[in-house]
This record gives sequence, structure tokens and C-alpha cells, in this order.
Amino acid sequence: MSGLIETSDGRPADLSPRSRQAVVSFVLLVLVGAVLALLPVPFVALSPGPTFNTIGAYDKTPLITITQTTTYRATGHLDLVTIRETGGPEGGLDVFTALRAWFDPNIDIVPRSVLYPPRATAEQVRQENKEMFADSQGEAVAAAMSYLKIPTTLRVIAGSVSMDGPSAKAINPGDEFLRVNGVRTKTPQEVVTAIRSVSIGSIVTLTMRSRGKVSTVKVTTKEHPEHPGKSYIGVGVATIAKPPFPIAFTLDRVGGPSAGMMFALGVVDKLTPGSMTGGVFVAGTGTIATDGTVGGIGGIRQKMVGAKRSGARLFLAPKENCDEVVGNIPDGLAVAAVSDLASAVDAVRTFARTGSSGTSVCRK
Repeated sequence: MSGLIETSDGRPADLSPRSRQAVVSFVLLVLVGAVLALLPVPFVALSPGPTFNTIGAYDKTPLITITQTTTYRATGHLDLVTIRETGGPEGGLDVFTALRAWFDPNIDIVPRSVLYPPRATAEQVRQENKEMFADSQGEAVAAAMSYLKIPTTLRVIAGSVSMDGPSAKAINPGDEFLRVNGVRTKTPQEVVTAIRSVSIGSIVTLTMRSRGKVSTVKVTTKEHPEHPGKSYIGVGVATIAKPPFPIAFTLDRVGGPSAGMMFALGVVDKLTPGSMTGGVFVAGTGTIATDGTVGGIGGIRQKMVGAKRSGARLFLAPKENCDEVVGNIPDGLAVAAVSDLASAVDAVRTFARTGSSGTSVCRK
């Protein structure tokens, strides 16, 4: 019976025009609210992610494998920590998820524009993070070799490859430059100079080493977007230290540069007699430069929470992040502030010996 409701005794009762209008308005309001709640908002939620033991295994495979030299058994944990991002460059959060996250003290809600450039696609971000992760592994090896005073040879490699550049389908990050147009190249500047010196639209012949195999690659240059009149092939050229024995990393589920320090510690531990951690659960984060300098990262608060949840007793934090560390340390977690690989090694060994993070702590 349209326009009627039943009274408590079962008799129908007419709805007044004003009542019908109120009911219709309420229904429309509910429908509009439901639709709006499902629409994504331009924010990303950052929450604590899983940790991975650099001196342990993932899927029954060691995260770090070193062969053709003497290695030592490492015990305990030297975990790299991660952040879980919800939203992404092309998505966003629905209103309900955003509100739930807003009231969780361990989750940060960040405008998408802060994390991703305009018009960035999920695939572009994934590829960039993958390249940074691979770079961090190379820098970790170089830093560890420098710390251990093991001689290395420098290789000139493709540190990054633009997805829309001339080399996108011809060169992969990590491929080594051997020659440009038949001329041997020993430094990144020699590669850059050789490419920029040819006319725009020229075919450059590159001799590359990729996964141990040497091949010839031909790339047609385009005009450099930042240097008008100069040729470019869309590759960021870098150097990487090649140790005198193979070092391989198996973890591929993580992106970005912030695992560098923990990878370097894992390499040092495997190549040093005795156990650096003494069996203790240590976690940490920080970029690493080839000279061993530790750099700051994002999401330090979530990473400390993730480390504590995983069972860490000591957390290694870059000194650059001390302003975010102070006041946000989870109960029961000791934090050591480190500035380079040497101070990180000292902090781990001190904690293993004394149960204290020593004097290297973040202060207000």
C-alpha cells in the first residue's frame, strides 16, 4: 500500500505529504552517503609492514648468498623493516577505510601528492621502487667491502632506466656499460659525454654486459629534456663496486632504498667470524651510500612499530630521523641512532654484549 503505514493495531494510517518528503529525503541521503563512502579519496595510508631477516631465509632461500669465499654462520636477526601502503598512486582510500585509519595511532594518512608525482602510474612507481631497491643492494655491497677493507673493482652500470625513454626496451637497471660506439668507457662521465656528443636522432651502439652475458645494443637518441640540443638515451648512469666473489640477494617483494643499511650489516656479519647479534633480534632501517654513510628515510614511526611487533629488541635508526623517533618509541624497544655502517655495527655488538644501545641514542 503506497503511502501508508500500519499502526500498532494493524490498521493502515496515511502518511502526510511532509512525512513522505522526510522519508524520501532520508532514503536519498542514505543512498548518496553510501555512494560517497565508496568513492576513493586522494590519500594513502601508511601502516607497519612485515620484516625480513637479512641473515636468514625467505621461502627457504637465504636473503643474502655469498659464494667462492669463506663465510661464517650468523645467528639472530638483522631485519629490514617495511611499510605497507594502502591507496597507491592511481587508487586512493574509500571514506570508511580513511576514517578507520585516521583513528589508529600507528597509521599515518598522507595526501597522495606527497608520495607520488602527478600522473604517476602504479607500474611506474613499482618499477622505480624496484630500481631503488636494486641500487640499495649494490651500495650495500660497496659499503660492506669498504668497511671490511676488501678490494673491489668499479663497474659503470645503468642505475635507472626511464620507462618512456629510448632505452626502455633495450637496457635494464644493473646492466653494465662496456663500450659506447666501440670506445671503452670506465666512468659514468665518459658514458654521458660519449652519448651527448652525437647528434640527436643518431643510433648509438652500446656494448653491454647483462647477467653475465655481453651483447651489442643499438639505441636511437632523443633530445635531452633538461639539456636542449644534447642527445640522451633515458638512462641514469652510476657506478657499483664489484667484489672479488659473488654476492646475491633474493628478496624481491620490497621496493625503495631504505633497506640498504640492513643489507650491508647482513653482508658484514656473514663475512666476519662470530655472530654480530649474539643471537639477539635486531631490526633497523636507513639508506646506505658506498662510503658507508647512513641516510634518513620515511615512515620511521611505523617501522619501529613493525619491528617491535616482529619481536625486535634493538632498532637501528638513522640520526637524521631522530626528531621523529623521540616520543614515538614503542615500549620495550631500545633504539640506537647511527650515522654510518661502522656505528651501526658497533651498536649491534654493544647491545649483544651489554643489552644496552649505548650512548648513541636520539635525544630531544
